[in-house]
Amino acid sequence: MKGGRVFGAVSLVVAAAALGVYVVGWGPLPDGDDDRPDIVLISIDSLRADHLSSYGYTRKTTPTLDALAEDGLRFTRARAASPWTLPSHLTMLTGLWPNEHQVIEDDLALAPSVPIVTEALRDAGYATAAFVSTVYVSGGYGFARGFDTYQDYAITERENLAHAVRVDRQVQDAIAWVQAKGEDRPVFLFVHIYDVHYPYAPPPPWDERFDPAGEPEDLRYRNYGFYQKHPLTKKRMAHQVAQYDESLAWVDHELDTLVQAWDNSRRPAWWIVTSDHGEEFGERGSWGHAHTLYSEALDIPLFVSGPDIDPAVRDDLVGTIDIAATIAALGGVGFDHGPGVDLRGDVPERTFYAETSRFDTARLSMEKGKHRVDIDLAKGTRALYDRAADPAEQKPIAAPGTAAELERALLGALGQGWTADATGPIRSSGWLFSADGRPEKELVGPAQFGVYPVDAVVTPEGGSAVRGVLSAPTEGPLRYSGPRNAVSMELDAKTRAQLEALGYVQEASE
Repeated sequence: MKGGRVFGAVSLVVAAAALGVYVVGWGPLPDGDDDRPDIVLISIDSLRADHLSSYGYTRKTTPTLDALAEDGLRFTRARAASPWTLPSHLTMLTGLWPNEHQVIEDDLALAPSVPIVTEALRDAGYATAAFVSTVYVSGGYGFARGFDTYQDYAITERENLAHAVRVDRQVQDAIAWVQAKGEDRPVFLFVHIYDVHYPYAPPPPWDERFDPAGEPEDLRYRNYGFYQKHPLTKKRMAHQVAQYDESLAWVDHELDTLVQAWDNSRRPAWWIVTSDHGEEFGERGSWGHAHTLYSEALDIPLFVSGPDIDPAVRDDLVGTIDIAATIAALGGVGFDHGPGVDLRGDVPERTFYAETSRFDTARLSMEKGKHRVDIDLAKGTRALYDRAADPAEQKPIAAPGTAAELERALLGALGQGWTADATGPIRSSGWLFSADGRPEKELVGPAQFGVYPVDAVVTPEGGSAVRGVLSAPTEGPLRYSGPRNAVSMELDAKTRAQLEALGYVQEASE
């Protein structure tokens, strides 16, 4: 056997193959290219690192993933660049920070001009496919570029948003696709799994693995603001965490089938397993994600295993920003991957950016070494954390020099690009900042400045309002000369109503 590990159990598919009988639509994977292993990227939505057994969790949630992690490079300090699905996944596939690819709201999509790593793989001869399970990783946002097959299961339909697209279906579809497309040809496979996302509803018997099965009231998530005002009791929160862990155990069980499909074939493969963000379970007084940048929202699992990778546990500061660079290096393809690095090699010390402007929040983060500065523009607060001494980020520290250094790096990462020639005030629905100043709601022109978030409305005195990079002119007294990597897109009313029912569309004031 080439390029695989051996598990103790033999899958149903392989056992049937030994008898010359196959499950409908299933069979052995065709032989691959020994010189060009497959690349499999698995992203498990909402999965925080500390709920995997290999990251120290006491519940035995993830034997399949733990085995993959043990065979490869497991990173203990992996970070997402955003605490919600859409911008985080585009960072994975473009190698750009959210403020660079600019898709930071659900009415924005990636511009066709922005390179995506899948295109480089396809052009180099890889068969490429994705099986995804939520609207925020659907083809309409630009994710489908470079994929021969992009199966998003018509995810604007109500049944998908209700979790009808389960991991077992995705695994079966992925295996069937490799059977059809993978003969003597390397494949790149992207599987985005949503079952660990709320409402944490695994099928029986998994729904009672750690706690009694869920009740009807479990299946109606309100919103982050509601749970700030009406926190769950300790008993109810423990129940929701148990359901979250049951969902993870169910996903891990199904992924065993996917892994064994390769382990029992003559197809070498590299595996990259990660998440787009974590989940808050009351650490900041609420429940959910997208609103903060603390460890429970951004600490994610990340491991890479496969041929010629010596097992190791590493504490480099890495994250979703490095996935595109690693995929390109594994595939031997050229790709302008920005600040990302190949995770198999040395990782230099660098600053690590994160942001969210979701639901009228305005949070910015810059991390370097053991320190992270967290800025809440809406509340006007700043805090510095020593993540080595306080990984849960419970106690801000006083180190003015370090905080100032990280804030300067943060302003540099946000970029500039705007020019106002006229005198008088310039106002914004977001924040404006000059090269040497902190973000403010108003600047006085003439000025060169940046805007956060990138889609904020900018209004010069006596002039017309423009919505950030989407409609900023290139000439005139107010102009923008920076990159335009996002374009407008619209969700239909039905889909938006369904997203509201899942807590994806909400008012911060509730």
